[in-house]
Amino acid sequence: MSWRLTHDVEVFAAQVSDLLSADPVEHTVPLTVIESVRGGMRWSDLEMLFGWFDEGGIVRGAVLMTPPYELLLVVVPLDTVAELAGALRRRRARVPGAQGDIATVTRFAEAFTAGTSVRAATAMRMRLYALSDLRSPSGVPGRARPATQNDVDRVVAWMRAFHGEVDVPAADLESTVRAQIADGRLWLWHDLAGTAVALAGRSGTVARMARVGPVYTPPEHRRRGYGAAVTAAVTADALRAGADRVVLFTDLDNPISNSIYQRIGYRPVSDRRVVRFSA
Repeated sequence: MSWRLTHDVEVFAAQVSDLLSADPVEHTVPLTVIESVRGGMRWSDLEMLFGWFDEGGIVRGAVLMTPPYELLLVVVPLDTVAELAGALRRRRARVPGAQGDIATVTRFAEAFTAGTSVRAATAMRMRLYALSDLRSPSGVPGRARPATQNDVDRVVAWMRAFHGEVDVPAADLESTVRAQIADGRLWLWHDLAGTAVALAGRSGTVARMARVGPVYTPPEHRRRGYGAAVTAAVTADALRAGADRVVLFTDLDNPISNSIYQRIGYRPVSDRRVVRFSA
């Protein structure tokens, strides 16, 4: 029984598919990452890293890292955390941080930094929500429409602003935006004057699950309901496209967004923690 690491997404997917598909809501990120990588998506020139924990032929754990993003602790049995940290050190993996459920991230950060000068600091606390019953907000002036390639410059600028606000690396935004638009997965809200005032994107549908994000409203257009309206629109689009379950993440330090998503029908599932390492 041990942690096994690979750079090959297909090897990883073959090992962890049953584990991930057993709970598509909790495992929304690894499921969509696998499909994105299979489709040719890369977030940097650094090698990706995938791992699974095998015990007697049964896969009990899974992790993945797509630089420049943190190590995603998908499922890590707490009694294997020290072994995972050791396996990453032996491989000399460049781990910028970690994210996952609070208990696992806390235990991993302690194990990974033990005996070193590396320090871990919380970068974000997130909450995973899943759709219960969609309730589109009423009284929001304007309409939603799918973005087109003519919107690329505007959307990339808004995406860059969004990443800056949440302090998340912005990797190859133009390619990501063009792919979302080509697939019809990025929507804009227009006010009554025809001005684009908010956006919401979503993932593709995997295991009949789709994830909404990002959602962004420029500061000058906030507190008018546009973000909720465009989120409801892209959620409805995900349902029409075949998703049975639609999820999204929020920043726990943003009470406004947490309340907005609950008003349109999302319910809390679990909380996550993101830590970043520094010398």
